[in-house]
Amino acid sequence: MQDPHHLIQFSPAGRDLMTGSEDDPSPLRGTKLLLLFGGHLDAGHLTEQIRYLLFNRLNHEQLITFDTDQLIDYRAQRPHITFDGEKFTDYQRPEISLDVFTDEMDQPFLVLSGPEPDYQWERFSDAVMSIVRELDLSQVAIVDAIPLPVPHTRPLGVTTHGSREELLEGLSTWSPQAQMLAGMSQLLEVKLTENGRKVTGFTLHVPHYLADATYPQAAVAGLEYLSAAMGIVVPTDELREAGRQVDRQLAQQTENSPQISHMVVALEAQFDRYTEDQEQPRSLLLPPNQHIPDGEEIGAQAEDFLNTQSQHNAERLGLSSTARDEDESAEESNGAESGSETDGDNPQDSDGR
Repeated sequence: MQDPHHLIQFSPAGRDLMTGSEDDPSPLRGTKLLLLFGGHLDAGHLTEQIRYLLFNRLNHEQLITFDTDQLIDYRAQRPHITFDGEKFTDYQRPEISLDVFTDEMDQPFLVLSGPEPDYQWERFSDAVMSIVRELDLSQVAIVDAIPLPVPHTRPLGVTTHGSREELLEGLSTWSPQAQMLAGMSQLLEVKLTENGRKVTGFTLHVPHYLADATYPQAAVAGLEYLSAAMGIVVPTDELREAGRQVDRQLAQQTENSPQISHMVVALEAQFDRYTEDQEQPRSLLLPPNQHIPDGEEIGAQAEDFLNTQSQHNAERLGLSSTARDEDESAEESNGAESGSETDGDNPQDSDGR
């Protein structure tokens, strides 16, 4: 195998940021890495949407590019070019890059993204592992999506994988045992785990009839998982608004097409049968031994809170519960007496009208 390092091309800033010594280590040492590869596990254009958001909403700087001429089959993943009516311009060369981003809390994290390599998987993955070891990255996160026969009217499911059991336990809504076609992310997960690195993976379940469409809901869900796992803060307002628009379009199409409506109803019934006996997945925002409260629990807690606040306000004003009861009784009594006197003096009543 050829030297994996020959695939790596540093940017001027990248070489400065990534190189260091024992006395002056790289400022990126120990940071977190996100893997975002387009490919066969990109249902709903999940990684494309997340990549677009990161590059357009967060500050970033390119560190490394990889020699895509050796990695990409251009006839299988044809690049785009623009024709302006007279000539061809703006050839979009495929690029696999490592970039450093800062989130909305000014926390740095790395993103390795681009089209999935077609060739030299072992060499490319060894090049990535050399970067991981050199920077001693603390953890790596992976997000992708697969098409499944699930309805868009139910919550998006997820299959979790990786080595961080304390974080991933109880989150999966579907955990099959199967042999499947591999992707670069999965190969890197194997190598990272063998190297003792902490890996968290999230595979979203996108409705199969939306796999080739841009489905913002998948990108929002993916970013929520990533934010909780990596401790980063990423804006999702644009994606959420796009998701609401897609929901409205889907609702209209379902209403206007008996065939689509019948399919969705059948998928809902299948989904509900599968989930009714399943344990409710826990939230990443809660510890593993806690569960998401249902509506009755939330209502009871809200009522207790309001009662506590009422008692607290009364005590703060120096008014005991006994005094409040006496005052309320007195007010009711005075109100009743006042009402009876007014009724007796009403001239309309005395006139019989």
